[in-house]
Amino acid sequence: MLQEVSDRRALGAALVAMWTILLAFSGSYAWLQRRVAQAIDVDTHRILQRELKLTERIDHTAGRETLVRALKVRTGYSDPDYFWAMFDARGTVVVGDVASLPLPLSKLQTIRTSTRLPIDDRHDAYLDVLRLADGAQVVLGRRDERRSMLARDFAYAALGALAVLLLASILAVTLFDRYLVRHLRVLSDKARRIMRGQMVDRAAAPERLAERGSLTRAFNEILDHNEALVSGMRTVTESLAHDLRRPLMRVRRGIEAARAASEPADREAYLAVAEVNAARALQTFNALVDLARAEAGLSRESMERVDVALLALDVIELFAPLAEERGQKLVQIMEPCSAIAHRQLLSQALSNLLDNAIKYSPPDGTLTLTVRCSPAGGCELSVEDRGPGIPADAREQALRPFVRLESGDSSGSGMGLAICAAVARLHGGSLQLESAEPGLRARMILGSMPEATKG
Repeated sequence: MLQEVSDRRALGAALVAMWTILLAFSGSYAWLQRRVAQAIDVDTHRILQRELKLTERIDHTAGRETLVRALKVRTGYSDPDYFWAMFDARGTVVVGDVASLPLPLSKLQTIRTSTRLPIDDRHDAYLDVLRLADGAQVVLGRRDERRSMLARDFAYAALGALAVLLLASILAVTLFDRYLVRHLRVLSDKARRIMRGQMVDRAAAPERLAERGSLTRAFNEILDHNEALVSGMRTVTESLAHDLRRPLMRVRRGIEAARAASEPADREAYLAVAEVNAARALQTFNALVDLARAEAGLSRESMERVDVALLALDVIELFAPLAEERGQKLVQIMEPCSAIAHRQLLSQALSNLLDNAIKYSPPDGTLTLTVRCSPAGGCELSVEDRGPGIPADAREQALRPFVRLESGDSSGSGMGLAICAAVARLHGGSLQLESAEPGLRARMILGSMPEATKG
């Protein structure tokens, strides 16, 4: 179980880690791109403002004509990524090749502070303005593509990282699914072999990937249960054929003898024997039906809340005359206890336990029936006798159908304890046989069952 949780957490942690890295990278990418772009803006405007301060010094020291000549020289021979324009107070162009300017003249005339304007998809124009004393202004700009190159490079890096993470995620999930599908194919092959009759074939649980190991164990448990059911059905069928053959043969012989008898008294005697044997065959068949209903769990829909102590008192009242006839004493220890149970089957199981206790206890013996609530929220019923008991190595066998441990006793069907065990399992519990020193203690433990939903 711990390994199963570990495998599931490992795969989940790997995927979460991958996408956490992706989100962290995306956030870092956006932050870093913004900071680098801001650094480009600050650096470019600082260069432009330094040039404009030099221009302002020339205007103050050498005069306007010298400034105009200097700007014309710079316009003609400076870096082609830089452009100059000078306007007088009326907005007329004094310096600047209007045709070669990257921006419309109207935009340049409206520049009042440092700004950045897009030229095209790749280039931006960084602009700074210098106002002169007489109202004229000088605009200095730079054509720059570093921002677009930065965005492109960062986009490529982000797409590359995303592709790597996606491929890693797909690879991890694919490998995990591949191993799982391969193991499912193995289970499918095993199932086909079993369908062809190889009932003992089982799948080996893998050492890694506990989900597959858990699936394999569940698969093998189903096969074990199925094999047990098939084996049990075979045993029950063989035992049923054996146990019914004898009384039915006696019924047939009794009827044939009755037909051949000439005296009415003999005929009645033969028919009485045949009736006893028919009743015994019917008892065996009914017991088998009860066992099948309990084993199949078909009676869960009829479960209701039952006062177990009151039900036990009813069963004691039914068997009290038989115990009294044998000189036996019935002791009852009752705790108020209720449980979700099938009333008829639970009563049948308790009757079987009491019937066995009375049958195998010596005359003048003491029988004890106890009802108490279990700590798990269920209920526990126990019947204790003072009979010969059952050896420890034979108790498991005694819970199987058609098993009679006393060879000299052929009055029963051999189904009593098997039905009790099946009823206990139907109620989410078990039947336990223990030594009472002397005698036998049969403890039927009922689990806590949910109430059936009707309709």
